[in-house]
Amino acid sequence: MVDSEGPRPVPLPGPVSILMPVCNEAEVIEEVIEEWVRDVFQHLPPGSELVFDDGASNDGTREILARAVEKYPFVRVLYDERRDGFAAAARRLYQTAKCPWVFFTDSDGQYVAADFWRLAGQAGQYDVIHGVKVGRKDPWLRRVFSALFNKTAAMLFRAEYLDINSAFRLMKREAVLAVLDRCQCMPTLLNAEILLRLGAENYQIEQVGVTHRQRKAGQSRGLPPARYLWEGLRAVRGLLKIKASYRT
Repeated sequence: MVDSEGPRPVPLPGPVSILMPVCNEAEVIEEVIEEWVRDVFQHLPPGSELVFDDGASNDGTREILARAVEKYPFVRVLYDERRDGFAAAARRLYQTAKCPWVFFTDSDGQYVAADFWRLAGQAGQYDVIHGVKVGRKDPWLRRVFSALFNKTAAMLFRAEYLDINSAFRLMKREAVLAVLDRCQCMPTLLNAEILLRLGAENYQIEQVGVTHRQRKAGQSRGLPPARYLWEGLRAVRGLLKIKASYRT
């Protein structure tokens, strides 16, 4: 559960690379950046960075990011002209991160930046601190398919993952890189596969409840409802492949 008192900044064992894929979020991205600067970055260790992977935005997002780079020395932007999807952007971000800790999240403003500290308080004890959405504000059909996916993963891997593909997690970079090249079984659910592989390889994982807000503006570029069934079947196949890869 998310406690009623706001989270407070805590010391961290090292600098953090905060990673965000972004594509056509001009209506919210400036507000998101300022929220993270105000509530998180001013309290982070020196050397921390905020890295965006821009997926060929054409709505003014790139111009906003360019201004952020000029304003804040800790902001970096990767530019992708192919618009090859969320998972490819996430993979590039993990590979380019410079800090010993990486924090991955969305850029649409549905997560609360200050909830970073709910996870950071566990950084000295775990390899992965995974944010679980409380009061999830996604469409009902997406919530249903997500719940089925979580239950299937929990059954196969004998671990009670509550929100396996949540995009709000703090991890040791070395842990992510240890499994990243082998994460090929679920092309559209890279973060879920990373979590499953880290769990299967006995990395220490903690789950922490975080707030999930209504989207303030723009439209979600997540999976269209018409593809839920097909992608759900692909995801189950991916789970079985990951499970099989550990049988030996």
